Amino acid sequence: MARAGGRAGRVGVVTDSTACLPAELVAACAPDAASLLRVAPLNVTIGDVTRPEDELGADAVASAQAEGIAVTTSRPSPAAFVEAYRALADAGCTSIVSLHASQALSSTVSSARLASLEAGVDVEVVDSRTLGMALGFGVLAALRWSQAGYDVDAVAEAARATCASSRTAFYVDSLEPLRRGGRIGRAGALFGSALSIKPLLQVDDGVIAPLARVRTRGKAVERLGTWALAQAENLGEGERVCAVHSLQHSELAQVLVDRLGGGASPGAGRDGEARSAEASSTGSSGGSGDDATGPAWPGSRAAGPRAGGAAGAAGPDAADQVGDVAALGASSPDGTRGDGARAAAEADAASSSAVRWAMAPVQARLGAVVTAHVGAGALGAVVAVMPEPPG
Repeated sequence: MARAGGRAGRVGVVTDSTACLPAELVAACAPDAASLLRVAPLNVTIGDVTRPEDELGADAVASAQAEGIAVTTSRPSPAAFVEAYRALADAGCTSIVSLHASQALSSTVSSARLASLEAGVDVEVVDSRTLGMALGFGVLAALRWSQAGYDVDAVAEAARATCASSRTAFYVDSLEPLRRGGRIGRAGALFGSALSIKPLLQVDDGVIAPLARVRTRGKAVERLGTWALAQAENLGEGERVCAVHSLQHSELAQVLVDRLGGGASPGAGRDGEARSAEASSTGSSGGSGDDATGPAWPGSRAAGPRAGGAAGAAGPDAADQVGDVAALGASSPDGTRGDGARAAAEADAASSSAVRWAMAPVQARLGAVVTAHVGAGALGAVVAVMPEPPG
């Protein structure tokens, strides 16, 4: 791992809007992080109108889906990446790490690679093999290593390692958007069709795969919580980080944030006073990052909760939906095999130890493109390990 030779050797970072990366996390990551980052927006088409994602929010996608209007997405053009690369070069970057959503789910990586040939600066394009905040944490790792003065190879490796360590699972109301978009096959779509069973999915080696089935959103919150804590316990060395994704179910997302973080919301002070947990995603400039209530980095290293802890302060309606995870699938009449045993094992693992996060788990709002593919009712959990720059 080599350090770059001073400011002239700065490494810039480019990602795409599927990272759903809150601007305040970028600002808290490192003093000059926002100036080193560019975010290329994917395109969203609603009916016959196409706009970049940063001009068309997730709420518009949710409304279109509710009205039965077709929503599709497409990668950024190579020209959009060339513009981002040259902007960073003009800002003094001599090399760039370009980190993007899994090539198995999007052709964004191909667009970035085409653009790298015309960038006029050294560009290392990285397929993250994931998306959402699993990708976002990889971006943050890259920014931290760049700020620490490391060269493009070390910065790219930090991003790869973070993304490779990540675990992502999410609940969806319906698998139909994923099936229509070709992100899950017809056989996978049948996974959630029987007896009103709701699917839990995971990102597995760059593709979306079934994980478990639950009957209610409340059960999904409980299962995601114990799953995330159990996964975090098995991650390697480094700073453990966690994010919760949602759009329409912010109250349930807050229950999950509190369950994972022991009641401490992002930006919680040393006395544990919770501040706003819902964060907006960055635009194409990486965001201003001047929100004083955003999360500290790395933040208070408070112990995470044990399984079965309090649901938090997200309101009685949301809290009432949280059930007993150990019973999930144990006696399901739909023929699901192993869900109950896996849930019980995860609950046991989570209850036997407490996860120490590098910062309080953050709630990150779904972007328009991810919403188009997983639906506005999705709820997700992401855990990862970020390697710390030596020195």
